[in-house]
Amino acid sequence: MANILFIGGAGFIGSNLIKSLYGKDFNITVLEPEDAYIDRLNGLDVNMVLGSLDDVEFVKSVLEQWNIQIVVHLVSTLIPGSNYEDYKREYKSVIFPSIELMEQCAQKGIRFVYFSSGGTVYGNRNDAWPFTETDTMNPISYYGWSKQMMENSIQFMHRTAGLDYLILRPSNPFGHGQNLYGKQGLVAVAIGKLLKNEIIEVWGDGSSVRDYIYVDDLARIFVKLIERDVHNTTLNIGSGRGYSINDVLAFLKIVSGSDLKIVYRNPRPVDVSNMVLDTTRLKEIISYEITPFMDGVRKFYEESKEIVA
Repeated sequence: MANILFIGGAGFIGSNLIKSLYGKDFNITVLEPEDAYIDRLNGLDVNMVLGSLDDVEFVKSVLEQWNIQIVVHLVSTLIPGSNYEDYKREYKSVIFPSIELMEQCAQKGIRFVYFSSGGTVYGNRNDAWPFTETDTMNPISYYGWSKQMMENSIQFMHRTAGLDYLILRPSNPFGHGQNLYGKQGLVAVAIGKLLKNEIIEVWGDGSSVRDYIYVDDLARIFVKLIERDVHNTTLNIGSGRGYSINDVLAFLKIVSGSDLKIVYRNPRPVDVSNMVLDTTRLKEIISYEITPFMDGVRKFYEESKEIVA
């Protein structure tokens, strides 16, 4: 049985990963701050540890106490619209302590699995070709920059200290467990606004294209990669197809049978215009199925409607 530590595991993505891994040959430990919302993990037999990532000695003791063999790093305090002050706090509380953690993992032979961001690390470019893992990272937001810094640190630790790693770049995950009333995640926020009969704000004219992946698909892919011991590589995880903001809203109108209140605002400089991921490398490693986008939106909407009701 492998001992696996999720840092940030009680969040939207982490909780879905844990539920997919649950019941398999893994002993799961979750590290969260003392004030974290952990209800998504209710009913699961996991080792819940409350403490701060920036307490280096405490994290080191967690690795030793639970004999951790794999660390899955999901924590971030930033969103694509975060500013410089937010980034400075992220650097002190997440990025620098994570570099310390990477060093510990390298010394102890612990694999470091990092969830980066296929939606922000690549940045903007003029053509509409899908991004491959070998494309240059040119983030245009502090969120994307923080992910690039983490990736660069991982690669440095691999070169200099032998860190065993796996970098995953998911596109835009959506689905059950996602916050309907947050500030990120178009599908979730749009559903939340629709259910509350509120205005949906769109930055720009709605033509920006994104790659979306249903969270169940992301979780199944993650489990396959962990079970097959895939390491020392970087992988895009997405559908390989792009949908504009207007497409997403049109799909939501169809599945809900409701009219949407939409207001178009001036575009934001931190938003890329086109982002679709090339998943050729992933398909060469594992086989998997992708939930059709409208099917995923329909499932998420119906589940959300039941919860709100």
